[in-house]
Amino acid sequence: MASILITGATNAPGLALAEELAEARHQLLLHGRNPQRPVPVAQRFGAGQYIADLSAPAETQRPAAEVAARHGRLDVLVNNAGVASPGTAPSGACRQTDTSSGRR
Repeated sequence: MASILITGATNAPGLALAEELAEARHQLLLHGRNPQRPVPVAQRFGAGQYIADLSAPAETQRPAAEVAARHGRLDVLVNNAGVASPGTAPSGACRQTDTSSGRR
């Protein structure tokens, strides 16, 4: 069982990934930016929840320190916060990847 921190876990694709990994029984540590918007997967699966606005440099160290203090280790970081998706970024800035084939 891996300890996995997913940033940006309140919206797709982070939320979808969190749901999938929770069903595989990994230890999930989920990040969201807005304290008024809880991470639904954290509540359903008992995952750790961390709130921080990672676009603010002063806030980036706090969740890292909290994860280290509470869990001691982190196996995987999915750095999903602030990732643009096709249709939301300027043309050509994003491309979709089919991970099922291992090819781009």
